[in-house]
Amino acid sequence: MASAQQDRIARQHQRDRIQASARIQRVWRGHSARRRTFETWRAIWDDLEEGRKNVDGGYASEDDSLRQLTRLLLFYQPKADVRRLAWYGMRQVDTASQASTPCVGGPWPRSYLRVARACVATLRVRREKDEELDRTLLNTLSFAARRCGDTFTPQDAIAYYEALTALKDAPSEPLQGALLAPLASAQAYIGLAVLLARPLDPAMLELLRSSIDPGALCEGLGQLPEQQSARSRLWLLGNLVSLVGPAKSSSPSYITVVARLLGSLAEDVDFDSVPIVAENVAFDRDVLSKVSTGLLPLNIFLRKQTTSLIDQDSIRNLLVRDQSNVGTVTNNAQLLAGYALTLLRCFPRKADDIRMWLYLGPTRSTTDLGATRYFWNASKSTSVFATIWQNSRSVIGLLKASAQSATDQRDDWTVILVFLELYTFLLKIMDDEEFMGKSDGKRSSAIPTSDVAELVTFLKNLGFTLYFNASELNSADAPASFVGTQSLSRHFGNAVVSEPAKSAADTKPLALAGLPGLTVDYLKGLVTGLLRAIYERDSRRHFLPRNHWLMTDRFDMTSFIPGVVEEEENRHLVQDQDDRDAEDEDAHSDDGSEAVSAFSYTPTNHRSTLRSQQQRERQQRKASRRRYLESVAPRLEILQNMPFFIPFTTRVEIFRQFVRLDQEKRRNGHVDADLWRQSLMFQPSNGMHPRDVLARHHAKIRRKNEFADAFDQFYQLGADLKEPIQITFVDEFDIPEAGIDGGGVTKEFLTSVINQAFDPENENIDHQYFTETENHWLHPTPTAVEDLKARYRNMGLRNDQPAMRAEVKNLLQQYEFLGRIIGKCLYEGILVDVSFAGYFLKKWALTGGTNSAPMETGYRATINDLKHLDDGLYRGLLALKNAPAEQVDDFGLTFIVADLVGPEGAQQVIERELVPNGAGMAVTAENRLFYINRMSWYRLQGQSASQTSAFLKGLSSIVQPSWLSMFNQAELQTLIGGAAADIDLADLRRNTLYGGTYVIGDDGREHPSIALFWSVMNQIPDAERRKVLKFVTSTPRGPLLGFGQLNPRFSIRDSGGDEGRFPTTSTCVNLLKLPMYRSERVLREKLLAAVNSGAGFDLS
Repeated sequence: MASAQQDRIARQHQRDRIQASARIQRVWRGHSARRRTFETWRAIWDDLEEGRKNVDGGYASEDDSLRQLTRLLLFYQPKADVRRLAWYGMRQVDTASQASTPCVGGPWPRSYLRVARACVATLRVRREKDEELDRTLLNTLSFAARRCGDTFTPQDAIAYYEALTALKDAPSEPLQGALLAPLASAQAYIGLAVLLARPLDPAMLELLRSSIDPGALCEGLGQLPEQQSARSRLWLLGNLVSLVGPAKSSSPSYITVVARLLGSLAEDVDFDSVPIVAENVAFDRDVLSKVSTGLLPLNIFLRKQTTSLIDQDSIRNLLVRDQSNVGTVTNNAQLLAGYALTLLRCFPRKADDIRMWLYLGPTRSTTDLGATRYFWNASKSTSVFATIWQNSRSVIGLLKASAQSATDQRDDWTVILVFLELYTFLLKIMDDEEFMGKSDGKRSSAIPTSDVAELVTFLKNLGFTLYFNASELNSADAPASFVGTQSLSRHFGNAVVSEPAKSAADTKPLALAGLPGLTVDYLKGLVTGLLRAIYERDSRRHFLPRNHWLMTDRFDMTSFIPGVVEEEENRHLVQDQDDRDAEDEDAHSDDGSEAVSAFSYTPTNHRSTLRSQQQRERQQRKASRRRYLESVAPRLEILQNMPFFIPFTTRVEIFRQFVRLDQEKRRNGHVDADLWRQSLMFQPSNGMHPRDVLARHHAKIRRKNEFADAFDQFYQLGADLKEPIQITFVDEFDIPEAGIDGGGVTKEFLTSVINQAFDPENENIDHQYFTETENHWLHPTPTAVEDLKARYRNMGLRNDQPAMRAEVKNLLQQYEFLGRIIGKCLYEGILVDVSFAGYFLKKWALTGGTNSAPMETGYRATINDLKHLDDGLYRGLLALKNAPAEQVDDFGLTFIVADLVGPEGAQQVIERELVPNGAGMAVTAENRLFYINRMSWYRLQGQSASQTSAFLKGLSSIVQPSWLSMFNQAELQTLIGGAAADIDLADLRRNTLYGGTYVIGDDGREHPSIALFWSVMNQIPDAERRKVLKFVTSTPRGPLLGFGQLNPRFSIRDSGGDEGRFPTTSTCVNLLKLPMYRSERVLREKLLAAVNSGAGFDLS
């Protein structure tokens, strides 16, 4: 059987060989026959043309020409018959130029197409250089291409331009003619568009630029499929911009195409990278083709084309179009918004310039409608805006819409986002007068304050959902219930994480309406920043209804505070793990092993790679934990980013709960000072002996030296100043004063330190740490560090000497300690009578948050804050801002600022440049906003940066920055010094404790002297009541949550029956010592006399 099978196989092979041989013979016979036929046809064609060589001009008739063309194309071979084609082309040009033989219509368009195809095929296999033949061939191609008409297909156009762009050293004039010849056909532009997706020679683009129709080209580009590689789209963008140029860049079709291309490249190209020096073709072959991951770089050509899009004149004039037709405005707004938003995404380093140019508006238009108003009108007319404004519960559906719905909403979201971007920027440079519509400017940029309420409602509804429903948005691709139900352990790197958990932790942020690169996280940051900016304006000059900011209808307020406290406990766990990761990172970066040569032994490089991998893993865990917190701590996120949604009194209660939670954590569960001290006996702190711990928290303080002694003895405590301290006051003979510190002496100590250090006229301190504004608001002395340096320079020290650096360091440590003292008062709930400047308090409030709006949560100096610091400078800069352009030069300003520094009597003027070479840079109409910005930054931020940073460092070591972020500057002042409202006597009376003879007996009746006291308090005006309150408690304002929160409670005890005595107080324990007066008149006289003279302090 095996032998028979082999025989069958052998016979089959033999048959196959015979059949193959027959096929080869048949093909060869056909080829030979065709070659003989072609040679015959060539001979006939040559004989016909030979007989006409001595005849000038073209063919005798159209039929004669058409027959010769048909014969030629029967045998035409690009390499063998190129001269025959060139000869025919010359004769046909002459033929068509004769009136009797125009050669148009009928069969000629298709015939010319066949000639063009033959020329293209010949150019593709171009032989050695022959300039005369190339010139003739290109002229023939141009001639034929112009006469093809509609027969010229996109495929023909692609082949046509591929052949031309591949030519090297071709004659420029006929080449240019050939490039431009088919451009009368719309089909040619489609082919050209395909060609532009490849690297082209700039010289070739230069030849095309002068004659192309930008509209037709953009229309052709619009018909291309979008599924091209990023590399192809990048060349398409670069070549298109090169061809069209800024002069023709305002057409809607061009803007549409560029916006689509640029937007699709936002996540794929590094537009800010240093360009690579390379020719286009070489750059594409050697660089772009080898990029498999990461962002695509640019060469010089591509960088030049993309950066040309950021042209001031073209961006400013985007809005120069008919705004009279509502439908046209809406369509244009969507188009221009898409383009502007794309520019902002792709060129983040130029984002503020782009926003500024849009804000400045058209240079050649008389319209009064600025870009912000233009996009605002378009935004509020969109269906997305209307839906969100009407119902906050509809937001989640819009953000998680289906792909088709998201596409339908894309234009709406684009317009809204551009408006939010512009308005956010506008609020940074707009003064309050302009915001309120009282500016003298001709072009209206601010939206009416009546519309701001509508905008705030929209932003509130949107922002609330972005935070409160973060769990649902973060898990858009995972089960909605997953994130909120997982254990915290999966975010700490210790537990085994299930696959669903991993996928949810690694879920990419939800894209917004299908817009590439624009995520819900981006929207959250934008909305947060803008809401905070508007709220800041409303905090300064109220223009919205009192409760307009609240969102209490979306919360169960009965369980809100416990819920927030629970979320804060979870946040502590996450923060502890972040701190441990930071410590690990510091340990790895400080071990010195990274400083190894690149040529060192491979295992070292492996360790370096391993550390890098570990660092990435820690960063991933941190990002995962943060996303987890956003999901499971929505109330906390809202409090830290949009606290104005919650009533102030509720936030104060939350603040006190946070403090209590922190105290329990730090004090072994014991908030009471005595219980904490007792617990140290059983649970030593940080391995220290209890006696050493208590000794560190005890200080002996001399009167009139409270701040210096406190700094010397308590600075080293750092954050441990949070724990209870014990104070012993001593007199000038070092004899302890009477009194036991049960908390009251601590209060007296803290208020004494603050009164001394924050008093600008106090002579018992070495430095003037704080200065008063014209309105008696305190802020860090701007020249404190420079004054110190000037004083020691006068003593012969240089800035670089160790002694000078040590003095500056000591001064900044004192500022840091003052921050801790203020933090200690906030931490303990002790009210102090100091009033800080609003701009300084803003820096407290903007040190926290979770960076959902990283560019907005930090303090940003503006001209509006200058009003709190220097009203004269504020008005001067306002005059400069609003001055007509032709009058700006009259101010005679340059980018320098003068400071008066040094001790009194030896002061000197020091000039500083606001920008490099600022002394030679005049302030003009074009750069005045920049000057105002730099001057505001210097006065509010730069000049006192060291002192402020040190103070805030100390403050944040006692009070969590995230807690302070719950309050604006006015609310923080209330938290520090108490409520500014009238004294609530009924509340004060209910929460007053009585001692000695004044203790209320079983009958519940007050002592007659106490009844007289309250009668007098009811009769005197509120200003006098405040004096009494300050006389007893050291602050004229009561606690925000009522006198029940005053610690220690307001107390009254008797001090004998002598009506000639004045009332005295022990402010450390909020105690009024009131003699037993029997006359209301006497009590009133004695009380007010004591209050106005400040008499009667002791510690008994």
